[in-house]
Amino acid sequence: MNNGSSFPGSASLRIACALVLLFSGALTVNAQNRNTITGFVFTQDRVPVGQIPVEVMNEVNQVLQRTRTDGSGRYFFGGLSSGRFTVRVMPYGTNLEEQSQEVEIINIPRPGGSTSDQAFKDFYLRVRKTGPDVKPISGTIFAQEVPADAKKLYEKGIDELESNRTEAGIQSLLNAVKAFPEYYVALERLGREYIKQQNYVYALAVFIKLVSVNEKSFSGWYGLSFAAYALKESGIAIEAAKRASTLEQGSVEAFLMLGIANRQAKNFAEAEKALLNARSLSKGQSADVHWNLALLYANNMNRFKEAADELEEYLKIAPEGTKTEEVKKLVSRFREKAVAANKFTQGFSF
Repeated sequence: MNNGSSFPGSASLRIACALVLLFSGALTVNAQNRNTITGFVFTQDRVPVGQIPVEVMNEVNQVLQRTRTDGSGRYFFGGLSSGRFTVRVMPYGTNLEEQSQEVEIINIPRPGGSTSDQAFKDFYLRVRKTGPDVKPISGTIFAQEVPADAKKLYEKGIDELESNRTEAGIQSLLNAVKAFPEYYVALERLGREYIKQQNYVYALAVFIKLVSVNEKSFSGWYGLSFAAYALKESGIAIEAAKRASTLEQGSVEAFLMLGIANRQAKNFAEAEKALLNARSLSKGQSADVHWNLALLYANNMNRFKEAADELEEYLKIAPEGTKTEEVKKLVSRFREKAVAANKFTQGFSF
């Protein structure tokens, strides 16, 4: 996908309407989160810090996952159970201090299952005293000179969001973007908030603007793909996910997104290829990848043995609260279907 790509008519209309509503200040907020921890790492001057290690630990300080921030300072952890966690940023080789913050993920029971949680935690690293083994941070992938009035509105928005004044925070971010339409970090955070609130039409419009400002933004292309997928604009979702997976070739989430977008578009062979890439990159430790492969194999490809295999892997690492017995029943059903299909095939052998 490029900035000159043409979108399907329905998407074009939605984007146009969203842009009008965005800059007229119209907002709709509802709450439904996802089971992840994500955020950004900045200096105290709000400059993104890319390519530094971040890890998430459980209550007994056992490291569960490690990653690195991308060029926009973003990190992401998925497939976490409920509970209390510590996210630690380790800016090795820079003049910045290490920092840790606690995060709580809560799953609330409801009929038919439970809610999931999407926790956002940003870091603002302080400069430490420079010694002989410490180098100043290198230049960021993308930096801007931001007008003072826009920066003030952005900082106000961040403060409001961190104080759980969501509507006011989103409005301040909108005002910051009005003051400086190319404001990368304001657009990125605004898109994230719209995703969080399930305002996918607005999110789509914001992320399209974001990748026009910085076409090398992984978070921009990934957010664009996610919003388009949620709106069932699978063509846009696929092209955006391809760009994200090209920018971050080791990203499990980008290949997962590419897989489910292709499945939505009924490109089943391409969906399998992308999901297998995601499985390989995650070393088989992503419950979401196993689940989506099982759906693909069972519902779209009639490959019930593989579907059962993926569900068994899913059960080994599934988040706490998963309906284990129901999934086990699915495994048994798929095993039975695999045996029946094999007998049927053998009946036609010569």
